[in-house]
Amino acid sequence: MAPQIKLYLNPPQNNQFYSNHDRISGNVSLHISKPVSIKQINVRFKGFIETATKIDPIVMRNQAALMAPVQDNKTIHTLINVNQKVFPPENVLSAIEGDLKPFQLKKGVHEYEFQLPKLPRKPKCLSNHTKGLTTYLDKDHIRLPPSFNNNWKDMLRFDNLDLFFYSFGKVLYMVEVQIELGKPKSWYRPFEKILREVQIVEFIPQAKDLTFKLNDKPSKVILDSLKDPNEEREEKPSSKLKTEKITVPTKAPLVDVMTQTPNVRVYRSTYRIGLPDDNSVMWLEARSSNLRRTFRGDALFASGSGKFDNIFIVMMGDKELIDRLRVVPTRIQLNLLETVTYLSQGIANQNVSSLRLAEDKIPLEKRGTVLKNAWGRYIQFSAMNPNQSKWECELRLKNHPNLKKLKFNEEDYKHRGNRLYSFKSCSIKRIFSFQLLVDWDIVGFKRQSEIIVDPIQIFADRGSSFQEESLPLYVPPPSYTESTQR
Repeated sequence: MAPQIKLYLNPPQNNQFYSNHDRISGNVSLHISKPVSIKQINVRFKGFIETATKIDPIVMRNQAALMAPVQDNKTIHTLINVNQKVFPPENVLSAIEGDLKPFQLKKGVHEYEFQLPKLPRKPKCLSNHTKGLTTYLDKDHIRLPPSFNNNWKDMLRFDNLDLFFYSFGKVLYMVEVQIELGKPKSWYRPFEKILREVQIVEFIPQAKDLTFKLNDKPSKVILDSLKDPNEEREEKPSSKLKTEKITVPTKAPLVDVMTQTPNVRVYRSTYRIGLPDDNSVMWLEARSSNLRRTFRGDALFASGSGKFDNIFIVMMGDKELIDRLRVVPTRIQLNLLETVTYLSQGIANQNVSSLRLAEDKIPLEKRGTVLKNAWGRYIQFSAMNPNQSKWECELRLKNHPNLKKLKFNEEDYKHRGNRLYSFKSCSIKRIFSFQLLVDWDIVGFKRQSEIIVDPIQIFADRGSSFQEESLPLYVPPPSYTESTQR
């Protein structure tokens, strides 16, 4: 009977996943039922990226391709491969001359401790990248990527094609014990017999090593493209009311920098909402200083969070209409959109999914705490027509009793087996964006505003400002001695 191998790993410092500062260590237990000849025992830490992509024959745009099977492309990148020999001991190896000969181990349990070398920061495959190779790497900040799709085998189900195609990319790290038995070579057994035991581990680098450049390139001007609402409105007939307008895309950039405070970015709603007079429009803006990077446990709507704590409703058009119009928010929903892209031999496949972070209806009695016309102000008047104006009012979601308590990924949720974090690697890119939806009641008509916050980066660990709530240090009570006074 072959020896039985058991691999025991010491837990990481955070008891959840290994990171850059961890030294992977543990012990190997070898159960031998009868004496066996062993040449050497090695412990390896290996990591690789594997992606598979497909080409749709219809995309190839020729009739002959429609009869051809779907083409598969597969790519593997080696990230790391470090090794430690645990048997025979180092002092024995240094005393041996010539080829290593096998050792006879007696029956019983043999245990060997190991501690792997410190992990490198950059992937090993960089030296094999040819000139012109297409990758998703940020050239100024190349680091080891985190684990991804460790449970890919559980997704190989044809009854769920979303999971099936999601499993086509993976970043795997593993600790492998390799035992080389010392059987004699012969013509019918030319190779040494190798026994292996593999354990997949979860590796997530520190936030500073996962950070990549966010290419939002905001413009410097906010209001130039919003001067005349008539320039971008398209007439679309309504089945309900002649004066009703279907929402139309905004002409302004969706991400901007406030000229007064350059650190604040303005994220505008994807569409404007036409108001009943056929000339006025309304949209939503999120003015944030801290949305581009979000850590686990960050407050999302609380005052001072710098995320969704400064939401403004903006109207532009007839002043008399704005004065008398009542716009009522009825429902709030915040989603996290995930986009995962796999790359292989120049062909990329994309997977898109959505996570609902929060959804809450605003009851009638609470709507006054979120939006009041009295909070609004006129910030711009038309020089050509004094009745044309621009008005804004804060939508105070930070006053909502449930939203103000919401923290990002407080429960450390795993989506399709993976923690929530953004990363870019040689052939896998996982990015996220926030989607804020606000439902409105505008004089009896139902409308919806959507803000897409993109690009952003999210992290699985907590931010540096986070402090665990801990019990106060134990202070021993004072000691007393009995004494008598005379």
